[in-house]
Amino acid sequence: MRREQKAESELLGVYGGMMTLVPVLVIMAIIGFKYFAGLPQLASRNLEQEHTRLLNVLAMVRSQWLLLGKPRALPLNWQTTADQPTQAPGRVRMSGQGWPLPDSLDEAGCRALWQQLMGKDPAADALTASYRASDDTCRFALEQGDSLVYRLNSGGVIFLTN
Repeated sequence: MRREQKAESELLGVYGGMMTLVPVLVIMAIIGFKYFAGLPQLASRNLEQEHTRLLNVLAMVRSQWLLLGKPRALPLNWQTTADQPTQAPGRVRMSGQGWPLPDSLDEAGCRALWQQLMGKDPAADALTASYRASDDTCRFALEQGDSLVYRLNSGGVIFLTN
């Protein structure tokens, strides 16, 4: 009889452990699902911040363009942190209305324009660059579809969400 009681006691212990483990796993699954479901929203939030930053940079570049007497090209010099070497000053082409233009009207030109204006490669923000000739825009898009559209002729920036 003792052997049966011992086996039953061990079985109840295992069953009790399983009953404790199942709710913990369910809670972890719910937390994990909510975390991974929120990642695209974080990327979109980052793009929203880049939108504001791009608007500020465009305003600064245009004011410098006016201050320097409306040159055809404007020198840009970005310094990120004290421990990183300063990048060589670059020049960005300017339109007659004072808006930055890409050197070439294609994907590579839009990518280079983002790098000139924002001081970093668009791939660092998981953005793909493209040029659209029909409306003369550079589009910087996230994989899930949110994007920034920069109008080359007016300097307008549109933030599009999916």
